[in-house]
Amino acid sequence: MKFLKITGIILFVLVALFFIVAAFLPKEFHVEQSVVIDRPVEYPFNMVNTLSNWEKWSPFSQNDSTLVNSFTGPASGTGSVMSWNSKKQGTGSMKITESIPFSKIIFELDFGDQGNSSAYLKFEEKGNKTTVSWIMDAKPAYPVERVVYALMKSSMKAVFDKGLQKLKSVCENIPFETGKHDILSSLKLLEGSNTSENNPALYVLRLNDVYVAAIKDSCTTKDMAQAMKKDYGLLMKYIMKNQQGEFGKPVTIWHKYDEKTTFGVFEAAIPVSEKTESVNNIYVRKLNSNKVVAGIHYGSYEKTAYMYEAIMKYLKDNKLEETEGPIEVYVNDPSTEPDPEKWETVIMFQVK
Repeated sequence: MKFLKITGIILFVLVALFFIVAAFLPKEFHVEQSVVIDRPVEYPFNMVNTLSNWEKWSPFSQNDSTLVNSFTGPASGTGSVMSWNSKKQGTGSMKITESIPFSKIIFELDFGDQGNSSAYLKFEEKGNKTTVSWIMDAKPAYPVERVVYALMKSSMKAVFDKGLQKLKSVCENIPFETGKHDILSSLKLLEGSNTSENNPALYVLRLNDVYVAAIKDSCTTKDMAQAMKKDYGLLMKYIMKNQQGEFGKPVTIWHKYDEKTTFGVFEAAIPVSEKTESVNNIYVRKLNSNKVVAGIHYGSYEKTAYMYEAIMKYLKDNKLEETEGPIEVYVNDPSTEPDPEKWETVIMFQVK
């Protein structure tokens, strides 16, 4: 009887201490870890914004051979969902609830019976370096959650740091060129990103501030191939005669397109190294730096409709406003690659 009485007193004291300790713990929980990545902001932003990329850097993917991820919703940005199943980590899901290009990506996490939480990654660029911060804030309930969150804080810091260090390594292993003669300095980011025609991965990138030699033209779809062949032939002759430096990949800048009549107004253009004088209908103008939502299409030029539809949906889902007409960049030359299935076309929409 005496033993039971002592045990009861001990339990009472422990419970009282638990409540007292919980009362002195912070009412708000904050974990934040940061890393500086030697790449422009679009590198880490897109590595996070496309959930299938998490398998390359996430701390939860490392050293767990039992982990199986699945993906639903858009491949990138707001509404993207990654679900996991693991003998070590159980089951759960993560959803992007807000994606603000080059600034912040917010997630909602569902751990099933273990509850829900949210976190976000913040991006701050300075020069060609980016500070990425992984942040989790919560208001744990008194008393149990306060104690649990306090106990897990140090381990969560370690997990965040492990993931950020891996993100740094993955991003810095992607080639980076300032590429002032190419429209996109971060073209390498797009390689292999077209996950499927039904749901292509889309990246938010930036145009370089470049000059382009251009010809403005118009025609129907039926005559498009012939018109562009003529325009690019004239542009190459002009560049060989008037340009001293390097030049970039051919692009088409669309100004108008009528789906009913298939009549389009466009500029055939090639990025060049300097401003030179106009000759006949060929002129050199500056293409200003701008944010773009871009995807890469593999195949013939006639089969790009799905990419246009996917980008327009992305703009709507992520509340982005288109500024100027779409741009197509032709990565390889059909004259040296005869197989249309191997042709690569970057399609991008300029946004605010």
